[in-house]
Amino acid sequence: MSLFLTAILPPSHLSEQIDDIRKELSERFKIYAALKPPVHITLFRPVNIEKSFGEQLVKLLKPVGYKHGPFRQDLLNFDSFNIQTLFIAGVKNPLLSALQKDIAAVFNKNKIDPREVKGNTAFHPHVTIAYRDIPPDVFPEMWNEIKNRKFKRSFLIDHFTLLKHTGKEWKVFTEFPLQKPQILELF
Repeated sequence: MSLFLTAILPPSHLSEQIDDIRKELSERFKIYAALKPPVHITLFRPVNIEKSFGEQLVKLLKPVGYKHGPFRQDLLNFDSFNIQTLFIAGVKNPLLSALQKDIAAVFNKNKIDPREVKGNTAFHPHVTIAYRDIPPDVFPEMWNEIKNRKFKRSFLIDHFTLLKHTGKEWKVFTEFPLQKPQILELF
């Protein structure tokens, strides 16, 4: 079995800025879980599938890229889920939501890892900066430290990525360009 994650990876300069924030929190509060995956916006949760199905998954996801063109995505300030996760918020974007919906449809239609997911499953674009290993008594201090910080960035999304976990780390398995054909007007 192999673990796969479908995500948006911001450009390297932005990923480095966000990773610096993750490292700052990690060093100050002795939390490390958020440092394991690359900086990303999840489009579909990690799925555990047969290794041999990886290439088939690529074939199933590839047509999604032809339905969407490149677009800009904004990230704005910090937020949290409960007392477990701190993140940089992705501004709601109908183009990103449509891409996520089409990717989720591929997984759902093909019954790829159809486990039951409880709770709120609405798409909420974000880049996680701390999660899982935050002690409940430390969370308020972390939140107070970053809740009023300002963070505003915009970047071009021109592809989405399928990541595969090697057993030690996430590696890019395939990138899917967003290349919706342009409508040609003759007159």
